[in-house]
Parts: sequence; C-alpha cells; structure tokens
Amino acid sequence: MSETTNYSDTIIMDTFKSEITRKLGEEAWEILTEDIGTPDMHNEEKNGCCTMREFMKRFENLTDDATAKDILTHVRHGLKRSQFDWAKEKFAKFNNIDNFINADRNEQIENFTRLRDTGESFYGQKVNDDVLNFLLSQPELLSAVRIGSELHITAFPSNMYEYIKENDERKKRYYACHCLFAKESILKENEEVSKTLCYCSLGHAKIMWEAIFDIELDGEVIQSALNGDLLCKYVIYLPKEIMDKYV
Repeated sequence: MSETTNYSDTIIMDTFKSEITRKLGEEAWEILTEDIGTPDMHNEEKNGCCTMREFMKRFENLTDDATAKDILTHVRHGLKRSQFDWAKEKFAKFNNIDNFINADRNEQIENFTRLRDTGESFYGQKVNDDVLNFLLSQPELLSAVRIGSELHITAFPSNMYEYIKENDERKKRYYACHCLFAKESILKENEEVSKTLCYCSLGHAKIMWEAIFDIELDGEVIQSALNGDLLCKYVIYLPKEIMDKYV
C-alpha cells in the first residue's frame, strides 16, 4: 500500500529536533547533543549506533513514556501527511476500510508475484518463491488486518531473503529492523539502542491512515526487533466516528 518513498536522515533528525523543542524546549536539544552531536544514520551504520544509543539514553532521562511517544510518533521518519494524498484518493474509491484493505492485499499479492516472475527486486530485495510464500503466510505484512476497531500491521523485514534463511535469532532481528539509526546495535549484546525509538516506526505505520481519515490516531508498538522480537508489529486504534462512517 505504498509508493516509493525516499528517507533523509537530515529531515528525520530536523523533525526530531523540532518535536523535542516543541515539547521540551530548545535547551533539551542542547542536552541531548552535547559532546556527541546529532546522530547521522550513515555514521551510525559504521559506529554500531553508539551515538544514537547515548542520545536515546539522555532522551529517556528527560521524558516519561507518554511524552516520548508523543514526540516520536510525530517524527514518523520525517514523513508528512501530504505525501499520502495518493492513499486518500485511492481510499475514496471504496469509502470502506475492509474493501480498501482487501483490494490493496490483492494488489500486493499481484505485485510480489510479478516481481518473483520477472526477477525484479523489491527495494533492492530479491523476491523468490520463499519470500512470496512468507508474505502469503503473514497477512499483516501485505496489508493492515482489521480486528474490531483495531488495525494490525506488521513491517516487512528489511531483508526478507536473508531473514527467511537465518536461524540465529539476533541476526534475524537484525534483518527485520529497518532503522539505520539502530539496527547495527542489535548485533551487539547489551548495547542495543532503546526500543523507545520504535515509537517513530509507529508514527510511520499510522501516518497513511491519518492522511486517509484526516485525523490523529492512537496506537501501540506490539513487537519490535529492538525489544527482542523477530518481527515489528503495530496496532492502530480506530475511534467510533471512523468505525461508524467507514465500516
């Protein structure tokens, strides 16, 4: 259910700074970056995410969980609702959550089958029979699954081909994680970046639906690779007015 999106670490961290100063004041950013600077995703890949690990330790010392969640879900990988106008237009053709989800899942299956058959890649990832069967076995990977007033979403592993083959749980978690600010830390026992950072991915999971409904939505991180889980899973809560209108 996505179009090609390019992520910029500068935009991500500029958004992070903006949200921190909005909630905690400008002096908070100075505390967070003193002597370590602003985390850079390319440097984090090289240094085992030690800058982001320290940054998040300081961040957690400045906030409670509710404030951290509010800040990070608004960072949402630096994305804006306007980038999901395409989803809003697509949803308008159905005006029904379940019909939209079903159509999208069928579209995803068709697309991944085509990628397997043509040998094309998915964001640089090889799609073979094993990858396709893995996706078909996990409905929440292909599209959201609605359970009552909840939308359940599972993130694609960042490297599905290696993820499926890997038996070591730590390496499997590494292949699951998308976050270049954090994933290298998974390979180092007791040195992982805090799972609090995964609220940013929750924001990413929510933003398309927030754009569709033009409303702020609540949700939770159910599982994450930084928390020791093998897949990253999220739930989004749909308020009564949305359920009444679109179900």
